[in-house]
Amino acid sequence: MSGQALFAAFKQAAGAGSDLVIPVGQPVEAVLRPIATASDRINLDDARLLSEWRNRFVTSFLTEFDSHETRTANWLATAVARDPGKILFMVDTLDGRSVGHVGLGFIDWDKGYVEADAIVRGGDCRKGLMTLALQALLHWARAGLGLPDAWVRVRSDNPAVAFYEKAGFGEVKRVPLASSSADGQITWVEDPAAGSNAPALVYMRYQAAE
Repeated sequence: MSGQALFAAFKQAAGAGSDLVIPVGQPVEAVLRPIATASDRINLDDARLLSEWRNRFVTSFLTEFDSHETRTANWLATAVARDPGKILFMVDTLDGRSVGHVGLGFIDWDKGYVEADAIVRGGDCRKGLMTLALQALLHWARAGLGLPDAWVRVRSDNPAVAFYEKAGFGEVKRVPLASSSADGQITWVEDPAAGSNAPALVYMRYQAAE
C-alpha cells in the first residue's frame, strides 16, 4: 500500500469502528486514534475536547478566537475533511482517556515533506508521553507514509519551542509576526518588517534519527 493510500485509509476509517491506530511507546502505553471528519461520524466528545484545549492555549495559535463544539465540528467536517494533506489524532491512554492530540499537515507527497501540526496536551498524563506520541507520529509519517522531511512551525512566545527541541527538532529560522484583528479574531502573519521585538514564527526541522 502506498503512503497516500495508507493516509487515506486512516482518515476514511476514523469513527467507523476501525482498529486502525498508531501505537505509542514500547511497551505500548497509548494509541493515536484518528479523529473522524465525516459529518455523520464526528465524535462530539472529541469536538468538545478540541475546543476546550484550544481555548486554554489560544495564544499559542496563529489565529486566536473563542472556540466551541459546533464550530470545531464544522471545521472538522469541512476544512480538515477536504484537506488531502491533513489528519488529526487523539492521544488515548490504554484506560480510555484522551489526553491530547497530534496531527500532520501541509503534506507534499512529491517532495516527502510534512509538518507536525496541532500538537496539544490537554489532559493529565505522565511526563514524556506527548513526546513519545509525537515521535510515534513522525515515525509513521516516515516509515509508513514515505515522508522523511518533517518540520514544525511554532510561535516564539509558545513554551512548546522547548518541547519540540526535546522531541528532536532543531531551529532553522525565525520570521517576525504581525497581528490584525477583525470579527472577534486575531490573526498573526509573517511580516519581516515587524521588527525584532515582535513574536516570531520559528521554523524547526526534525533531526532525530529513525
